[in-house]
Amino acid sequence: MTPTLPLARHLFAAPTFHYKTGVVFLAWLAGHQNHFTMVAGAQSNRSVPHLTELFRLADAAGILPNPELAVHRMRQFLSLAGVDA
Repeated sequence: MTPTLPLARHLFAAPTFHYKTGVVFLAWLAGHQNHFTMVAGAQSNRSVPHLTELFRLADAAGILPNPELAVHRMRQFLSLAGVDA
């Protein structure tokens, strides 16, 4: 469980009530859903840097079942956010 502690701390960082954005983001990266869209645009409750760090920590913790898919989706996300990856 030790490798997941930095991920959990980041996921539940203040404001804690936006943790759901991170959970949905990780589910999308992992391939458990085919979109990163939330009710009322809640996917924008966390910043691009926050979600980028979440991706890095998830990779470090080894929780992404298909790393190639996760990288592909992360590149899509960054491209839509206007960041060259």
